[in-house]
Amino acid sequence: MIDLQQEITTKLIKYSKDYQEYTKCLIREIQIPINGRPEELVRQIFIHFLLKESGLFPDIISIEVEANHHDVEIYKKQKHEKFKPYQSPLIIVEVKREDVNLKYHYEQIQRYLKKACCDIGILYNYHEIIVFTRKNEQFEINHLKSLADIKALISQINNNNDDLLEFEKAQNGNFDSFVSLISKYGKYTTNKVVFKLKQQQSEIEGYFFNIQKNKVYYDLCGKYSQKQQNFDYQDFEKLISIAY
Repeated sequence: MIDLQQEITTKLIKYSKDYQEYTKCLIREIQIPINGRPEELVRQIFIHFLLKESGLFPDIISIEVEANHHDVEIYKKQKHEKFKPYQSPLIIVEVKREDVNLKYHYEQIQRYLKKACCDIGILYNYHEIIVFTRKNEQFEINHLKSLADIKALISQINNNNDDLLEFEKAQNGNFDSFVSLISKYGKYTTNKVVFKLKQQQSEIEGYFFNIQKNKVYYDLCGKYSQKQQNFDYQDFEKLISIAY
């Protein structure tokens, strides 16, 4: 059975500088002192798996490190240049050094998931991989046998392309698809929705959308007005983009 030190020696590129030994983070591309950083080394082993062994990066997932106070965040790769709304992480990963009892950190990962509106969390200390699945306000807890099991987990939750299909329909002038998307992504200022109306040459940038019968109400991005703009459903020509 391979232990952590063997994994580090085998998988991480190490080098010496100023009498200190370093490795480089594969995501942040910064120098990391190896001595006295056991938790960071566990994280680098996890990242190495995602980048070099899982086959998921960069086409299926994107990865952020030390974002929003989380050790690792895994995101669904946004494949359409015009459809990049805000998204919550697919998975939040909290890593611990190898001698830590992960049971003491159940509350921590659950708190992170609730705050980030994320449904899957992982606690990892090299020897254990514990998965938390959020269903309503309850958590289902499971143990994985190896990092390889994470590939199946990600593939299972990453196969929903319904929103992208709706976006492509709205680009082609489908009003029902446009309504479906703005109901999900256009209610607040989080995303900017760009669309075009018939008989108008310029594109419109809006947010704060709401639908009342056959009318769509919205605010113009960057312009304050006490009265919302609106248009009738038959005036809709096409959706251009939705972006965070």
